[in-house]
This record gives sequence, structure tokens and C-alpha cells, in this order.
Amino acid sequence: MAAVTRSCRPWGSLLGLFGLVSAAAAAWDLTSLRCNLGAFCECDFRPDLPGLECDLAQHLAGQHLAKALVVKALKAFVRDPAPTKPLVLSLHGWTGTGKSYVSSLLAHYLFQGGLRSPRVHHFSPVIHFPHPSHIERYKKDLKSWVQGNLTACGRSLFLFDEMDKMPPGLMEVLRPFLGSSWVVYGTNYRKAIFIFIRWLLTLGHHGRAPPRRSGALPPTAAAPRPALRAQRAGPAGPGAEG
Repeated sequence: MAAVTRSCRPWGSLLGLFGLVSAAAAAWDLTSLRCNLGAFCECDFRPDLPGLECDLAQHLAGQHLAKALVVKALKAFVRDPAPTKPLVLSLHGWTGTGKSYVSSLLAHYLFQGGLRSPRVHHFSPVIHFPHPSHIERYKKDLKSWVQGNLTACGRSLFLFDEMDKMPPGLMEVLRPFLGSSWVVYGTNYRKAIFIFIRWLLTLGHHGRAPPRRSGALPPTAAAPRPALRAQRAGPAGPGAEG
């Protein structure tokens, strides 16, 4: 992953300095006071959208539509003090198009500590759900994990990697958390962020995916790779037709 840089923001001018001082003064609000006096779960949530835009512009080449969609969705969500449903993002594309890089940047610029923040939860099918025969146990564990972490803090990010390798039916347990209901299982989840990353298989000359060994990664396309695709998933959740 490329090093994160914040060099493109114009802090050198007097106007920029004045804005920085004003922002620091405005930050002394009730939330800041609660963070200084004791534990408050949202203290880890420190969105830096200008920094995110800067880094995407510098290090994510040729993905203008994806960048615009991601930033637009995040701005609308972060600026809403009382969102009516969680933010659900679906990132899908060929290997090397920047899916994992974008997701790591989102964690970095939204939460102090990035992927290491206690409010950021990363799920991998190879690590967390390796045996399809254990699907019922995985469903119970996943539902309990998401519900428990949202109960502890509504400002949480859930990142699901390699969705194409997830056991079939596992993601069904997330559907209640992705809609527009106010409370699910006694948990307020409307400030949560869900990110789903999916590989796209390389299609052969006849429109079929080439055969590959079980567990092997999709082969790299010989032709130029299409841009990373980003979309805000609808109420039906990840995998729904848009």
C-alpha cells in the first residue's frame, strides 16, 4: 500500500492558518469534552474528508467515477447528524484496481488508528469463515459479532473482503442491519458503515469464466483492466442488482 500523505492541503497561507485555528476552537464542543473527561465510543471517529480526497487524487489513478461516488456518499453520511440508515458501499473490480487500497484509506481517514481502531472490524472468508459446512455456526457468530459491536458503539465500520469467497447464504444475516429501520434487535445501527469488496472474474472469449483450482485467485486479465466500480448498495444489501 502506498504511504499515506497529506501534503496537498494548503496550510501555508494566513487564511489557511486562520481557518485551522477557527476549526480548533469550534472542535471544543460537547463531544470533545466527553472525550477528554472519559471514554466515549465516538472519540475514535474523526473523519478527514479533505485528506481522503487528496490521497485518492494522488494515488488512485484512472478511477474518477469511483472516487466521486465514494466521496459524495461519505460527505452526505458524515454530515448528517442523524442518518436514517447505515452507509453501505460495494467495491468491485479486477485485481489491482484499488479495492483494498480504497477500503484501507477509508478506515484511515474516518477512524483514529485506521484498520487498527477498535471500531473497525475486518472480515476475511479465509480467516473467519473457512469451512462452508459450518455455515449455520458462522451465521450465528456473525450476527452476534455485528450486533455486539454496534451495541458497544454505533460508529463502527465493518469491512467484508473477498465477498465472492464467502459461504453462500452467510450475508443474509446482515440484511436487517442494512435497511432503514430505526432499531434492530434492540440496537441502534444507523451510524454504522458497511463496506463489501468483491472480485470480478476474468471472462474468456465465450463469456465464461476460465476454470481454476478451488481457492485459487482469479487470473489477471490480459486486456487493460476496467475501472474499479463503486456503488452505494440499495436496501436489498450487497449483491443486489442495481
